[in-house]
This record gives sequence, structure tokens and C-alpha cells, in this order.
Amino acid sequence: MAADRRLVRLHEALRRCPAQPANRVVTMVARVTPALGVGIRDLPALDRGAGISGGTVLPTWIDGAGALEIVTWNTGEASDLRRYGNRSHAEAQFFEFMRGREFSSVDIEISHSPCTACADMLVGLLRSMKAKGTTVSRAPSRRVGHRVYVGARIETPPDLPATLRWGALFETPPQATTPQSLRALQAVGWHMAAPRTAIPNDAGTPAITLL
Repeated sequence: MAADRRLVRLHEALRRCPAQPANRVVTMVARVTPALGVGIRDLPALDRGAGISGGTVLPTWIDGAGALEIVTWNTGEASDLRRYGNRSHAEAQFFEFMRGREFSSVDIEISHSPCTACADMLVGLLRSMKAKGTTVSRAPSRRVGHRVYVGARIETPPDLPATLRWGALFETPPQATTPQSLRALQAVGWHMAAPRTAIPNDAGTPAITLL
């Protein structure tokens, strides 16, 4: 299935990707800054029995700043979900590469919305990075009459831009995209956009920018 034409960055990245295997249903590109000092490389599939790579890293130069484009795809079939979980998913290949790496911004375009397990991973990725950059201070103490009120602890998370855009709704059970998983993504700081047809109609789905 071709990626939605509105996912311009994904189409551009796939054109620059020489190693994309044929007939991948789910494709994804993540643009991460800074460039992390990583050169062009193929990513091994998280599922070692997949028989294909999990993606490609493409260093690029954008607006005077070094960045990485990490192109990934599904390495298995939808029928593998019940046996292997999300190990074959495009997001899982990206998450494995980013594990332990630091970044200051992340912009993802993916052909399909993240399944519940992949949404959990993306929530954890952003939450952990914000935790690393959170600064702790204390409000100044103040005197009221004879009492001194000690300032409370103040935690200030970093401004870490994170965007997620997709073109189609992932509806394969048992990990179909849910309003709850999208709310969790929004709560941790992901800004999301998708066509109206790719957003669940269920009550509780958060507001998502329309493509």
C-alpha cells in the first residue's frame, strides 16, 4: 500500500533510500536532530529471523544543522502480531536504534498510525528524554507575618519538539490504534496530524490536526 501523498517527507526519504525492500505495507521516516555523529548504515531487523534489514540511516543537512533521517519499515506480516507482538513494526526498528541516544527534536511520518504497543514505546522514548533534560529549582521563600513559607520544588522539562503524522489508520487486532493510546501520546508531548479518515471515531480520541 502506497503512503498517503500528504506525507511529503516520507516520500522524499524513501526516494533517497537505496535499500528499501519491496512490498512493505508500513513505511516510516523519523528526522532527528542533532545528527548524533552517525554515518549511513543499514539497520538490522529487530526480529533476527526476518530475512531483510529493518531500515536505513541517512545523514542529511537541513537549515544549517545536521540531522538524521531514519527510514524503517515492517519486517513481518500483520498475522505475526499475536505471536511476536510489535517486534516487526517500523516503529520498533526506530526505537531500537534510538535506545540510549539523545536528541533535541524528532519528527516522524509513517504510513499508518502506531499500534498500542508502538504508541507505548514512543511515549516512553519522549518521556525518558524529557526526564534527562528536566531542571529542578525551588521557588523563593516568602514571609507572611511571623511565618516563612519555603519555596516548593519546581521541575522544568526541556522544550523538546516532537511531531507524529500518519496517513492511514492501523486497525489490525489485537493492537489496533485506540483513543487511549493517542491520548497517552498527546499527554507526553507528541503533536499529531492525520487525515480525518485515519483518526478513530471513538469517544475519547484527542484533537488531532487534520492533513
